[in-house]
Amino acid sequence: MFSLKNDFPEYYRFHGRKITKKISPTSLNLLKKYYDKFSLDKEIIRYHQQNRFNQKLFFSKKKFNKINVEIGFGDGEFLLNEAVVNPSELYIGVEVYLNGISKVLQAIIKLGLKNVLLCNLNCIYFLTSVKSKSIDKIYIINPDPWNKKRHNKRRLLSYENIKLLNNLIKTKSCIYITTDSKIYFEDIKKQIYVNDAELYKECEMRILSTYDKLYGVSKYQRKAIEIKGKIYLISL
Repeated sequence: MFSLKNDFPEYYRFHGRKITKKISPTSLNLLKKYYDKFSLDKEIIRYHQQNRFNQKLFFSKKKFNKINVEIGFGDGEFLLNEAVVNPSELYIGVEVYLNGISKVLQAIIKLGLKNVLLCNLNCIYFLTSVKSKSIDKIYIINPDPWNKKRHNKRRLLSYENIKLLNNLIKTKSCIYITTDSKIYFEDIKKQIYVNDAELYKECEMRILSTYDKLYGVSKYQRKAIEIKGKIYLISL
C-alpha cells in the first residue's frame, strides 16, 4: 500500500484528512502485511496506467451470488455486518481513511471473511475501472456533506459521479444514498432534476423510518438521530 502511495500519489488524493487519529504500530504492521492480499488498488492503477479501456474490471459470479459496493465505509460497521450476514455475496469497500481500512482489515482477518475486498484509492478511479452493469447494489451511507459553501464542490455526489454510479448497477433502484443533511439531500435532488428529468422520476426520495434497514446503521447516523435529526434516503 505505502509503496503505491509513493509511486502513484495522484490516485490517493482526496479532500480532507486521510488519517482521523494516529494509527498504532500494530495497525500499521497489519496494513503492511495483509492489505495487498485484500486490495484492488494495484489492479485499478494498472488498468489506468495501461489504458486498458476495453478491459474493465469484472468480478466473476462463479464464487459469489451478488456483488455489492460501499463507498466511504467509515469504520466499516455496515460493510462488515453485511458481509457476515451474507457470506455468498461479495462486498467491495472503498475508503480513503486509513483508520477505517485498518479496522476492517483487522476484522477480515479475525473473522476469517472471504467475501470482502478493499480499495483505498480516490473512488473515481474505482468507478471508472469497473465494467458497466456488473454491480448489484451500491451503498453510500452518510457521506461528508461539506456544508461550507466554499467546500460544496468537494461533495462526492455531483451529477457526473451519479452518472458513473448509475452506469455500474445491473438494475434500477439499487443505489442507496443516505444523509442526515437536508441541504445535501436537496442538492442531490436538484442536480438530478436539472440534468435528467427521467432519472428524477424513477428515484425514491424520502425520510427513513426507524424500521428501515438503513436507519441507524452507522456512527454518524446515530449521532444525528441522538439530536433528533432525520435520515434522508435517495435510491436510484
